[in-house]
Amino acid sequence: MEVYFLRHGQTEWNRLRRIQGSTEWTDLSDEGVHDAEMARDGLLARGLSFNRLYSSPYLRALHTARIIGEGLGLEPVVDSRLCEMSFGPYEGTPYSDDNFVDDNIRACFKAPERYVAPKGAESFDAVAARMKDFLDAELASAAGHCERVLAIAHGCVLRTVLRLVEGRALSDFWKGEQPNCCAHVIAFSGGRFILKERAIVFSF
Repeated sequence: MEVYFLRHGQTEWNRLRRIQGSTEWTDLSDEGVHDAEMARDGLLARGLSFNRLYSSPYLRALHTARIIGEGLGLEPVVDSRLCEMSFGPYEGTPYSDDNFVDDNIRACFKAPERYVAPKGAESFDAVAARMKDFLDAELASAAGHCERVLAIAHGCVLRTVLRLVEGRALSDFWKGEQPNCCAHVIAFSGGRFILKERAIVFSF
């Protein structure tokens, strides 16, 4: 079985480089809608079909899933394990090399092994635990009757998948580009998940 983990389309907060995390209401920008349409058309151009479509419940992911699902003839199955990492009080604040609100959130993006999740936020390991549950309890059990599934999620979720599947050190969490609407493809084979393709950008 193949699993395509696809990041949602661009939002205005993505463009402004503001931390979204568990902010549920941020929606796709016009460019983000275009991202999702291009991903949909690119998947169809490859002749790909899917047995199941999962989505995070957050608006930016669900909007992306509905655009893509319309082309695939699938309704999204909402799963809260695909929610973005919560950054608690840091949500809405800037993230860029010269514009973090304090040293702790700077460490989150520059030296994640030193980040301490504040009250109301999640640690990297907490996100890994729920994603491991999604992989093991949801996807592995679907392998017997699904050839290919699609999961629409978020940047940290996709990076967590790489961390789990590749055994990445937390210090390498932010390694590699991961643009909006790119996808990592993993396969479940021989009782384990393996990475097949990384950060595919679909175009048509």
